[in-house]
Amino acid sequence: MTKNETATSVEEFLVWRSNLFQGLKARKETIIELLDALSSNQQAHSVVELSLNPLFRRDYNSLYRGIQEFLPTQTDPNYEQRVPD
Repeated sequence: MTKNETATSVEEFLVWRSNLFQGLKARKETIIELLDALSSNQQAHSVVELSLNPLFRRDYNSLYRGIQEFLPTQTDPNYEQRVPD
């Protein structure tokens, strides 16, 4: 990969990351840090271990709140209840 290709790829990734951040509803920073921890960790076997990753700078409770608030609720207008086949 050339230097220009690398720079273009990095720029595209940063745009994608910014769009993802803007699309999140609650606890944006927490979710982004969780994604960073997930993408940089090959050893974690639990959420607790992810919370210890240096890229996740928040406390353990923030991790659970971020996940809980990220998931849609039944009162959310965008919630789609999935019915098993």
